[in-house]
Amino acid sequence: MPTNVTLDRHTMPALAKAGKIDITHAATHKLPNGVPVYYVNAGTQDVVRIELIFRAGAYQQEMALQADTTNAMLEEGTKKHSAEEIASLLDYYGSFLETGSQQDYSTVTIYSLGKHVGKVLPVLEELIKEPSFPQTEFDVYIKNKKQRFMVDGGKVRVIAARNFPAMFFGDAHPYGHVTRIDEFDTLTTKHLQTFHQKHYSPTDCAIIIAGQINDNLLKLVGDYFGSASWKGAAANGTDKAIEAKPSPEKKHFIEKKGAVQSAIKLGRPMFLKSHPDSIPFQIVNVVLGGYFGSRLMSNIREDKGYTYGIGSGVTFLKNAGYFQISSEVGGDVCSKALVEVYKELDRLCTTPVPQEELQLVKNYLLGNFMRSMDGPFALAERFKHIWLHGLDYTYYEKYLQTLNDITAPQLQAIAAKYLQKQDIYELVVGGK
Repeated sequence: MPTNVTLDRHTMPALAKAGKIDITHAATHKLPNGVPVYYVNAGTQDVVRIELIFRAGAYQQEMALQADTTNAMLEEGTKKHSAEEIASLLDYYGSFLETGSQQDYSTVTIYSLGKHVGKVLPVLEELIKEPSFPQTEFDVYIKNKKQRFMVDGGKVRVIAARNFPAMFFGDAHPYGHVTRIDEFDTLTTKHLQTFHQKHYSPTDCAIIIAGQINDNLLKLVGDYFGSASWKGAAANGTDKAIEAKPSPEKKHFIEKKGAVQSAIKLGRPMFLKSHPDSIPFQIVNVVLGGYFGSRLMSNIREDKGYTYGIGSGVTFLKNAGYFQISSEVGGDVCSKALVEVYKELDRLCTTPVPQEELQLVKNYLLGNFMRSMDGPFALAERFKHIWLHGLDYTYYEKYLQTLNDITAPQLQAIAAKYLQKQDIYELVVGGK
């Protein structure tokens, strides 16, 4: 290696324009019973991920905890096998099961070597179609969840996270409901059975597969999940509209006696991912608090030393969206930290982002986007992120085009449109 080469670490490299990026698209296949299958055939390893997505999230539940508990209990036993037998069987074939429940959807995902898919799909089928929701396992699960809920309920950041969405949607809305301790005691296995029968059906299901995929694998998936014998509730159609009832007050405080730290959250309701301002606002968010070099981090952590970390983000749900800033600060500097946050919001609204800073953010976002396309599982996630919001791959074309072309005045206009102080909700949890 030459010894006379000098590296210039002070001058940022020029932004490389993305141009057209060739993204491997998900192919589409429909099973005989109408269940759609989307698959990304990519990768060099004989590994596949099969994810079943059900319209069975908190938005669809009829009582608190119903969706999450139903999903978690799927792997606790079926009509044919106990939880221990299921775990042992999957472990024998080197497979891994993952369940998850969010506001709009619940998922059941299995990772397996391609050569063993035919052995693990019958187990996955049992979990989906014939869960037994055993009482003993249910009692243990609820007891543990209740205990964890109480322990976490003593942390200011958890209290803030639980209560903040209610300010936008209201406690009666599934996106805003604040879980109460007594709700753990009202849930029964009957409620799980009812929710499962209604929502874990072919009419509310879609399947996303990633990895090395061939016709035999698609046939196997069809054999286990495409049969007309898989019965379920009639098609539910679109989600029913539930009215959000935001708080009339913008500033809220929840006292936590003896707390040394205060949790702060600021934000506002936003639009759907499909909104034309969605992509520009995501860039504004990164400038403000979306990466380690953001303005909030530079000011409130690096310059003032009020916190170890602060950040902002945009949450896109199926039927709503919201923006939030989150941090924990010392109780003695909470008011000062809030002043600085509002200063940064005002600066974004009134002053164009310097060109050097804008270039840094563009480089960061472009690099992140390229890394997010690495491997079949990542490509499947990219597809899921647009499919869940009714979008197609042109969304990513628009994203890259906007990232290349957006100017500082345009960013300022977007910030001024959505980040005015009078529109911001504020929640502080801590000691007086």
